[in-house]
Amino acid sequence: MSSPALPVLSPSLSAKLAALATRPAMNHELDDILTELAALPAHHVVRASREIATGAGLGWWQPDRRPRKVVGARWATLFFRRVRERFWPKSAPLSFPSDRELLAANANLAWLYLFHPSGYLRVAALHRIDTAPASPFFLAALAWRLNDWVPQVREAARLCADRELPLVEAHVAATAAPYLLGRRIAWNRWTHEHDTLDQVFAREDVLEALAAQLRVGTTGPLAACLRHALRFAGIDAHLIELARHARQPSVRALAYRCLISGRADWVVGFEWMWIDKVFFVRRRVPKLGTRLIGRVEPATDLVREAARDTSAAVRKIAADALIAKQCQLPDQESFVAQLANDKSAAVRSRADYLVRHPPSADVLVDKP
Repeated sequence: MSSPALPVLSPSLSAKLAALATRPAMNHELDDILTELAALPAHHVVRASREIATGAGLGWWQPDRRPRKVVGARWATLFFRRVRERFWPKSAPLSFPSDRELLAANANLAWLYLFHPSGYLRVAALHRIDTAPASPFFLAALAWRLNDWVPQVREAARLCADRELPLVEAHVAATAAPYLLGRRIAWNRWTHEHDTLDQVFAREDVLEALAAQLRVGTTGPLAACLRHALRFAGIDAHLIELARHARQPSVRALAYRCLISGRADWVVGFEWMWIDKVFFVRRRVPKLGTRLIGRVEPATDLVREAARDTSAAVRKIAADALIAKQCQLPDQESFVAQLANDKSAAVRSRADYLVRHPPSADVLVDKP
């Protein structure tokens, strides 16, 4: 049996949310909460949403709220009366502002109301937002509302994104990109709503900031992020820099493969491929989108650079390019001999294939 997931919110943040549930009008506590939420990484938005709604008591800020038209309404009325008498003394006012009144009085509550269990309040919060997301977490929260299970919320989120996302800072969008770029095919409720996010990630300043992160990053699925970013033509100008200077070998390998082949492909969805129709055996395979890219240097020079890389994953790209006949080197025999002495067995196996299957004379040099 698997152990339960650890909480996303820190104990101090959970305590502040609990205090806000009993005193929703305290602005300084709300500012501290939003500051701590902004520091969360973007990929925690789904797990954090339930903790935020539960900890802040969203939807339960009115202790004198009465259920209507339900069985046992009298007993529920007595229960809420006892709760009010226990937690709110007689000297305290018996009238509390509604969630809508609180939202109208304080625009900062809109970012917290993005996690409200009521779709009506989520729509109201999206209409109330008047600033661009200042952190990757809140950008991911707005993107998640684009994938909301309520169509009216998705439409309100699209209007809010059209209004505010063009103003989001480049480093904020680039930091959230490794998570949000992959959500395009992982989240299934949205249809055209994700086009608004594409307009943000296609910006030149965002792609430049994203390329800088991919170049210096050492952990995480950075190659998957680069593959998703290949749908935007603006990333082509950064491929040669990533191929030569990215610290993660998988990023260098993907950049070299795109530059040598002159083609970029990315996952646009999934489709079923039959294995055996008689027994109804099939598997889900990715469906790729493809476009041509301009090569900044001759393919032969790029193959030689890739073959000298310190990572075997990159050197395999050079051997695969020769096997696919994407280019032909003038001294290919000596080059293959060099690959045959490589310390990686995967590279040596490719060199052995090149020895047994030499290229024909009609292979074009720098085949596009």
